[in-house]
Amino acid sequence: MAHRFVATEDAAQSRVDEHHFDRQLFFGRPDVAGPGPQIYVNTIDPGVELAAHFHKVDQYQVFFGTPGAMFKRREISPVMVHYTDAYSTYGPFRAADDKPLCYATIRAESSNFGGVMPGARAELTRRGRRSMSVAVEQASLTCIPEPGGSSIVDVIEQHDDGLAARLVLLGPGSRRPLASQERSAGRGWLIVAGDLVVDQSSYAAGAIGWSSSDDGEVAVTGGPAGAVVLLLDFPSPPTNTVSLDAGQEELVR
Repeated sequence: MAHRFVATEDAAQSRVDEHHFDRQLFFGRPDVAGPGPQIYVNTIDPGVELAAHFHKVDQYQVFFGTPGAMFKRREISPVMVHYTDAYSTYGPFRAADDKPLCYATIRAESSNFGGVMPGARAELTRRGRRSMSVAVEQASLTCIPEPGGSSIVDVIEQHDDGLAARLVLLGPGSRRPLASQERSAGRGWLIVAGDLVVDQSSYAAGAIGWSSSDDGEVAVTGGPAGAVVLLLDFPSPPTNTVSLDAGQEELVR
């Protein structure tokens, strides 16, 4: 799949009453497992908590926190990037009592499994190594460069397997080529603020994109107010296919 973007208004919407959230589906389907990408945005109702759980695929989530929204014991910042390896338990997280909580889930491959702990312990047959959360302080148009300027900020510094998250800040009218990762299972794009022009098409904040691992360089341009964009690169090979280290147990005791 070549790089492709889906605008917010083009994402299919549905209500998931069982878990008390509304969903916008950008890529893939939520009920299948297999080749990805699978990308959706959930908005959970005020006061709702999602329990600690794990998935069987690598995953990014981008949270858009409001005062009182919590991830474990820490308040969620206005923009927070969370990455977790397959089979790494994370959470719980909770919406504020008086406001919904919005977050994007981005996967390079589709999954229809969420193992709520401790009940799903029998399914936790590997031990994911990484689970990390980073507040993104510069994810605002107030931080972009002057017209024609651009910069890139590391959110999660690149790992040996290609895992990396970066924030691209584009001044108004700034054009910048963005190379693909030499080692990556794919790249998710999330426009946090402003407008981004790609291949002569303009996408507003909230649009989400995907680049395959074999896509080449992509030239992007900031709109009239500039643009703030997250680039989320997945590890290659996916961690659920990698042999575990010699000292690591295959089964979690």
